[in-house]
Amino acid sequence: MSILIVDDSMMNLAYFKQVLSEAGYSAIETASSAEQALERLGMTGGRIPRKAAAFDLILLDIVMPDMDGIEACGLIKACPPYMDLPIIFLTSDRRHFKEAFGAGGIDFVEKGAPDYELLTRVQSAIRFKKETDIRKSREIGLLKELQLAKKVQKTVLPSPMLEPKIEIHAQYIQSDEVSGDMFYWTRIDEHRCGVMLIDVAGHGLSSALISMSVRSLLDRMVKRITEPSEVCQELNRQMFNLFGGSRESIYLTAIYLLIDQKAQQIRYFNAGHPPGLFFSENQKAHYLETTGVPLGIRKKITSRSGICPYSGSGKILLYTDGLVETPRKSISAGIEHLENYASRIRYLPNDRFTEKLAVFGQGKSDDVCIVSIQLND
Repeated sequence: MSILIVDDSMMNLAYFKQVLSEAGYSAIETASSAEQALERLGMTGGRIPRKAAAFDLILLDIVMPDMDGIEACGLIKACPPYMDLPIIFLTSDRRHFKEAFGAGGIDFVEKGAPDYELLTRVQSAIRFKKETDIRKSREIGLLKELQLAKKVQKTVLPSPMLEPKIEIHAQYIQSDEVSGDMFYWTRIDEHRCGVMLIDVAGHGLSSALISMSVRSLLDRMVKRITEPSEVCQELNRQMFNLFGGSRESIYLTAIYLLIDQKAQQIRYFNAGHPPGLFFSENQKAHYLETTGVPLGIRKKITSRSGICPYSGSGKILLYTDGLVETPRKSISAGIEHLENYASRIRYLPNDRFTEKLAVFGQGKSDDVCIVSIQLND
């Protein structure tokens, strides 16, 4: 452990160094002024060092000529590399305590106090520094893991579908590094496409892991079981197989669409999700409303698929509740506001439509997923 002692008295420097050395502290440096201490820290001329000097503690005299310890402490604690570096003040005058602690000091030692008091306070400060370093190291490691998880999560999201008869675009706005929102689509056969949007309850890494688990099931599931209600029933069964033994309640809302371009029909199952909005030409939005409870709440769900026929062109808008949640306003009011806005811009190209909706969703506290499906003649 490396300690820097700062005092304008050579006798005090020698005394504190001797006490610490006899206690087993070997890496001890001294400075006879605040300016010299700042130089040891790489802070001369107001410079901010790229890397912190290897000190675990500073013992800093308060009363010194030119620059006193309180001013020096304020400069050190304002320097980002040293924000967590503990500073113990050395003083024989308690009048300065309020200013000293206000500048960022964590403790004090009165000159002339017994040696054990100095050693106890030094040991406590170094233990605090060690715990802080461990916490920061863990936070950096966790941040790296979250960033990696975010990259992995994005790799499983589908690319836009761009076909003459159908276009699908999406926007993914995360409030955290990772989230439980996820969208998915695939072509089942020449005439049919499956599209799903899910929102796992909660936030962060645990929700993201659940959504990734669900994503791993979808490819085989939607091509083996095409009816939306049956797809959601099977996904519900898998949810209980995977997470049914958990003490916490794990569930998700979902909306799954089976778009049959030959029959010009949208079959859907809405498991507690905000209603999808279908904008057909020159008509008010049709709501693809709830047909069942969220998945993972009941072991069996028996609701039937909803059916929405269409003809000609149209747009289907799917979204997670983060897009329509506003403080002190109801969800229904948020959906109505979204419907009015989306209705005004629905004639934009599909990619521009989703981009505009992403701007609409900025500043939300929750994760937001937006999926737009353009059906063409």
